[in-house]
Amino acid sequence: MLVLTGLFIVILSAIVLGLMQEARPEDARNVTIKIVVWLVYFCFEVKWDIQLNNILRTSVMLVLISDSFWGLYWNLYNTSSIFDKVQHVFGNYAFSLFAYSVICQVSRPLIGRGFSFVFIVSLGLAIGALYEIGEFLGDTIMKPKMLSQPNLLDTDLDLIADMTGALMAAIHAKYISRKLYPGDEDLDKGD
Repeated sequence: MLVLTGLFIVILSAIVLGLMQEARPEDARNVTIKIVVWLVYFCFEVKWDIQLNNILRTSVMLVLISDSFWGLYWNLYNTSSIFDKVQHVFGNYAFSLFAYSVICQVSRPLIGRGFSFVFIVSLGLAIGALYEIGEFLGDTIMKPKMLSQPNLLDTDLDLIADMTGALMAAIHAKYISRKLYPGDEDLDKGD
């Protein structure tokens, strides 16, 4: 956990430095916010003894690194018509499972996998909607040169990609993975 987090922070910090050297402070600020949010999460993870599966932790980190390096540093959000949609699918997949695992460990619910499927899809849709609201607010408040949401079609396609990622996460949790976090195997009872 500590080694992965340290490596993650070093990689994102290197991306921030690269963006600053290229005089792209908006993108550097975006990546810096990711670093701060992850460090705050890490403090809560230690305090509340949250035990994430390392594959899940690495997946979320890779999504954030991909967003920062390929999307921002290499500017694929502006030069590729498909990168944003792929990022939404896999980002929502990873974040849906991540949110589900964290919520289940913090709240310790006793729910069956049938409800877990609906819960994960709902989490994924909520995460996607919040991300789109964030893009809208960022465009409205910051007035960047390149808008995150240039039109309604982009927003609609992003939400479809988010739904795809959420469904993939729910299918993974119900049919593929039998243990997303400690105690998860107990959720099979009652289905």
